[in-house]
Formats: sequence, C-alpha cells, structure tokens
Amino acid sequence: MHDFGRRRALQQQQGLTQGPGLTLGHRCPPVSLLGRVSATDPRTRRRRRPSRLASRPQTLPIVATVLAWAVLVVSHSAVTGSDHSGASDAAHGSVFTPAGIGHVAAMTVAMMATFALSGVRTAAFNSLWWRAGRAAAVFLTAFLLTWTVIALCLAAVATAWTTWLGSATIGTAALLAVCALAQLDPTRPERAKRCDRPMRLRAGGPDADVDCARYGVSTACRHVRFCALPMLAMLALPGHLLMMAAVTVLALADRVTDGRRRLVIAAAYTALAVALLLSWR
Repeated sequence: MHDFGRRRALQQQQGLTQGPGLTLGHRCPPVSLLGRVSATDPRTRRRRRPSRLASRPQTLPIVATVLAWAVLVVSHSAVTGSDHSGASDAAHGSVFTPAGIGHVAAMTVAMMATFALSGVRTAAFNSLWWRAGRAAAVFLTAFLLTWTVIALCLAAVATAWTTWLGSATIGTAALLAVCALAQLDPTRPERAKRCDRPMRLRAGGPDADVDCARYGVSTACRHVRFCALPMLAMLALPGHLLMMAAVTVLALADRVTDGRRRLVIAAAYTALAVALLLSWR
C-alpha cells in the first residue's frame, strides 16, 4: 500500500495523469491543457476591432477621387477638347457608347466623390461599428450612381448646346459665365447648408442598407442645384483636364464655404471663362 502511494505521488510530480480517454503513464503537457481551456472559455475570445474603413470612412471617397483622376489622365490622349481638330464633336457623339459612358462616369467620380464626405461619415457613424464600412460604401455607391445618371442627362444637354453654338469652347465659356452669375444669389448660403441634411438611419438589420442607399440618392439630388452648372461646363469640353480641375476646385470651394465666398468664386469663374476664350483665340 505504501509503495502504491509513493508511485502515485511520483506520477503526479512528473506530470503523469490518468483520466477518461488517457492511459496511465500518458504525459499531457500543462500548456495543451491550458490551450483547451482557452479554446472553450468564451471569456478568453479575442474581441473584434473596427476596421480602418469603419473608423475613417472619409478615405473611401478620397481614394475614389484619386483613382478617377488617374483614369482621366491616362485616357487624356484619346479625348481632346480642341475645336480645330473636331475631336470634341467626336467625344460628344460617343457619350452614349460604353467608352463614352465610362468617361462620363470617371468625370463624375472625379468631381463629385469629395462632395460625399459628410454623408459618408454620417452613414458610417450612425451604423453599428461592425457594419460601418459597409454603410459608407453603400452610401457612396448610391450617391455616385445617381450622379452618373444625372451627368449622362447633362451630357445630352451639353451636346445640344455646343452643337447649336458650333463651338465647344464658346459654349463652355458661356456656361462658366452662368456659373459666375449663379454665385450672386443672396439665398445661396442658406440653401447650401441643406445639401448635407442628415437622415434618420437604422443602425442594423436588413433595412439598414436600404436606408443608406436612400440617403445617398437624396443627398445627390440635393446637390444638383449647386453642382449641375459646373458639371455641365465640364461635359461641354470633356477633354480639357485643366479646366475640369479648376471647375472641380471652385465647385468644392463653394460647397465647403457654404456660399460665404460667393463674390470671390464668381470672379474666379469669370477669369476662367476669359482665359478659355483667350486660349481659343
């Protein structure tokens, strides 16, 4: 009996165990036992952390803008805005082809993606943290798709306008002058604040994506009154990247300042129209 007791104590000191499924003399390392406990204990599970897109949703429209401008720069050799070469007429005529629609979509993303910054943050921060990135992506997709449809309609108007005038440069300069006149509206600052009016969004559930999509469409429609004219000017001369960049900066400055710098922006639109006419001459 004493020998059996000493043998049992020696086995316990050496880490030998005996239990269900284990034979006497089978060594089971303490680390593996701890591993089994940690795998089954729910308190030891690692918590999920919000993704970078969930914590910084504004990176999504910024990346989209950079990629769109890269596409426009790469394709610039195929699209020119010169009246003398007649390429502008060809560009207008090809708007409703797959290549033309792609070009209009790239122009739309390049100009309008940054206008979705406020809405993207609202959609993300009003959602559950684990679906905040998805909410931002749904909002931005709906916003840009809506504006692409609007831009295609404006492209048809730009085609008719420049065809009637017989010159894309003169037509674009006239549209820039109209943009300058629109800045003189005294109610513009108050109306600009309504563009990013928030919407009640469900944080989760099957209808949360629908709410984000509806919010993107409604936000895009509210921006039409301020961005339609600059977009029309860009579409009238689709191959002039410098003019497109200048119009995008002015439209964004108008939106960021909420119309508080109307006279400065009006003067900039006028100077851009005059410079365009002088370069054509």
